[in-house]
Amino acid sequence: MYMMPNEISVERLLEQDIPELVGFHNDIVMVNNFGDMSLFAHPVRLRATTVLVCLKGEIDCNINLRNFLITENHMLVNFAGDIITINRAKDIAGYAIIISEEYLQQIQLDFRFRAQSYISLRENGPISVPIEELRFLKPYYTLLKKNMEDGNSEVIKGLALALSHTIISLMKRFQQRPVLESEHNEPRAQQLFDKFMKLLGDYHTKEKSLKFYADKMFLTPKYVSGMIKAYSGKSALAWINEYVVLEAKMMLRYTDMTVQEIAYSLNFPTQSAFGKYFKQQAGCSPKNYRLTN
Repeated sequence: MYMMPNEISVERLLEQDIPELVGFHNDIVMVNNFGDMSLFAHPVRLRATTVLVCLKGEIDCNINLRNFLITENHMLVNFAGDIITINRAKDIAGYAIIISEEYLQQIQLDFRFRAQSYISLRENGPISVPIEELRFLKPYYTLLKKNMEDGNSEVIKGLALALSHTIISLMKRFQQRPVLESEHNEPRAQQLFDKFMKLLGDYHTKEKSLKFYADKMFLTPKYVSGMIKAYSGKSALAWINEYVVLEAKMMLRYTDMTVQEIAYSLNFPTQSAFGKYFKQQAGCSPKNYRLTN
């Protein structure tokens, strides 16, 4: 049976004995001590939005099976559903803020910004930000820590929202991806994209049909396909395939499951159908992928 990667949530982090970790309910945790990264030594799936600010040192990591090197003056933002592995960390100084999805909804963070950010980060990973810009984030950390210790929920909510918009502003200014014109002009497409990605995160191991996701949104497949393509530059089916193939690669790389068992876990009718699908998307057979990775 396929064991999903370990999950990291705000609740689970609060249960760990991590020095200098500060938390507020199951909503937010913050930490500025990166001495023990053992939680991420093996693949973990995030169940929260995570912001890492690296001021010194370097982290060699895999994000959704893509390798990145995070060095000083870099900021990394990851969303719920992302799969992280830290291969090596050296002389790290900085801090991390982890916010639950439920709390992001409570503070009513604009989904349009989250959708734009997701597309950028999915393609580019860490963002290089000038040190003088990163310094503007530090007061938020200090103020959040003080109010979390005091239990000032309304102040925390305001600070979390302000911090989120500040981070989004930095990402928009320093990301390398050109912004599509539709991102400015199609708020409906932005909201639809965010909803589609949430559904995809929940159902991609079982459902690969665009019609399934369109039905969940009470829309036609043609409409969903057009809106997703116009907004993200990538078709809805391409996003579905990316999620399914990532899950398959995780199983091939990190489990002893047979190809047939993997096909069954991902709801393919036969091993042959899965093999054909995987080769079409990944460029090699499941067996060859396992042998070379």
